[in-house]
Amino acid sequence: MVFHLPKQRISQEVPSSPLPPVSGAIMSFYYKLFFFPVTESKPVYREGNSASSTRTFLRRTFIKHEFHHLNVRLVGTVAVSDAFDCTLECLSNPFCLSVNLAAFKGAHGKLWCELLSSDKFRNSTEYKGNKSSHHFAIESPCSSSPCQHEATCVTNYRDGSFGCRCAKGFIGEYCEKEIYPFINMITNGFLFISNRSNASQLVTLYLDFKLITVLCQMGDFGCGYGGWTPVMKTDGNQATFHYDSHYWSDKNQYNIVGGRTGFDSQETKLPTYWNTPFSKICLGMKISGQLRFIVINKPANSLHSLIADGTYRASSLGRNEWKTLIGAQGSLQLNCNKEGFNAVGTSSHHAKARIGYIANQENDCGSCDSRIGFGTGGGPDNSNTCGNAAAVFPDNGDKYIKAMGYILVQ
Repeated sequence: MVFHLPKQRISQEVPSSPLPPVSGAIMSFYYKLFFFPVTESKPVYREGNSASSTRTFLRRTFIKHEFHHLNVRLVGTVAVSDAFDCTLECLSNPFCLSVNLAAFKGAHGKLWCELLSSDKFRNSTEYKGNKSSHHFAIESPCSSSPCQHEATCVTNYRDGSFGCRCAKGFIGEYCEKEIYPFINMITNGFLFISNRSNASQLVTLYLDFKLITVLCQMGDFGCGYGGWTPVMKTDGNQATFHYDSHYWSDKNQYNIVGGRTGFDSQETKLPTYWNTPFSKICLGMKISGQLRFIVINKPANSLHSLIADGTYRASSLGRNEWKTLIGAQGSLQLNCNKEGFNAVGTSSHHAKARIGYIANQENDCGSCDSRIGFGTGGGPDNSNTCGNAAAVFPDNGDKYIKAMGYILVQ
């Protein structure tokens, strides 16, 4: 919550008696009340200018709300003669933020005065009309209702600043930005969009209580309609996201600005890797400028939860579907046919993929020499970290195709 300082501290002279009455239920009572800062052990009240001091005094203006009552915890109850005495008692108590004052004197000729621990801005549901009391509130920047969308305005009475405590579904200094659960799946990641459309656009995600801007892919670009959250972009020519890279198991972001640039050659790993639940994964590869996509239906708390522990988790797309990522040049061996997450044979020196498909020419997964996937490594080309590598009698000839890979979720 960001606190906003007032433009200037009120310092003008004010009359020591109330201003003439005004129409309506709310009128302002201006008292020339002075008290030392909180550091002073006991507040001091003065009525005139005759006293001099090297200390800084604060003036307080109380606003009268006729026939209203605030039901919050009391810090004291006193009998007073008038509103002046009641508000002075509040100023003399460092825990008092507002008061309730009896509308009519009792048999003893006094008014009861309740010193309150909070204000009506923080407890709006407890502030109600009645027929027996008036409520007096210290003048506050919250009086102008600066916080939007039913946010709670919190005043710092020490310096006159304020902050907005946003209601669920809103963010911003004044809670002016609406956030939506992204595709109704994100619990810790929210999406702010200024307007809804089918056009891809830069949006702001709220992750780990921070805002990051990414390019949200909208419409059917190859994975079906709806908004798709970018997670990673990996270049098969680079070792950044090799199978053995720490980025697959940790929660460290990489080149976060790459999340704003769409289907280009900038590698990136976004906080959405570990923060974003989903039901579908969109996988794309770009080879010689041609983009191709496939979709895995796989509900999970995050991509990190599927990959980081190294446990194999199967998918069921089939070899032909995986080969569509490569196009007509796609090639795989005929056996083993292991696909999914952390796909590795019994030999970690051979083909392996964090997300992908591995195959072998023998009737086992002991020495796989072909794969299509993301975060790949091992033989026959350990330098290929995204794309298709195939050798030893694959179905479409030996291939060493490096691709630019894209991973999005919905």
